[in-house]
Amino acid sequence: MLLYANGDSHVLGAMKDKSQGKSFVDLLVEEFQLLLHNDAEAASSAKRIVRTTKEYISNNPTSDTFVLIGFGTWEREEWEYNGEFYNIMQGWYKHLPPKLLERYHNWMNTQDSDLLTSKSKQCHKDIIGLHQYLNKKNIPHLFFNCMYNFVHTVDGTTSDEPFDWDNQYIGPYDNNKSYYWYLKNNGFESDHWYHFDEYAHAFWAKHLINYIKENRLL
Repeated sequence: MLLYANGDSHVLGAMKDKSQGKSFVDLLVEEFQLLLHNDAEAASSAKRIVRTTKEYISNNPTSDTFVLIGFGTWEREEWEYNGEFYNIMQGWYKHLPPKLLERYHNWMNTQDSDLLTSKSKQCHKDIIGLHQYLNKKNIPHLFFNCMYNFVHTVDGTTSDEPFDWDNQYIGPYDNNKSYYWYLKNNGFESDHWYHFDEYAHAFWAKHLINYIKENRLL
């Protein structure tokens, strides 16, 4: 079986202060004896993750595939320019070509809590679509949030009536169940990019492994 992973730098395996070690993805591969294809990129938006996941599934056999995705912060975007895709995140712009810098700085000036709420709502809708897409293709999967929960109330979905993810999303509406806050609340410290060391990765891997086994996802 193949593990298809996607997400941002956390899923890519980034470590605290650029240290080395086995990431939680590596440890899942070892535990379940899986092959691995990792499409994660630093600063990935939900839009990029949904796009690249669907592209992979459309172009590869997936009858024996498990999908693991960690979603980043909701303000992020993906811009296409001259046939290339660029990940857009607050405070991260040195990779952009010169002609996108003015657009980036204008974009930065529009970011506020109201816009974040609106983007959270759109990401929620897009991720539900990906979940339903995977279910339709009978592809087992598990989602989680890397930084924080959805920060809005969507039409027809309140904190008392969340979307039913059928145990395929760890704590989508609970901030403390996100990757960052789960580790932070268990005593682990990150660097300024919110990356953790190999011991924290191992702790999160154990959490994922137990969740997968308890819910018979794999």
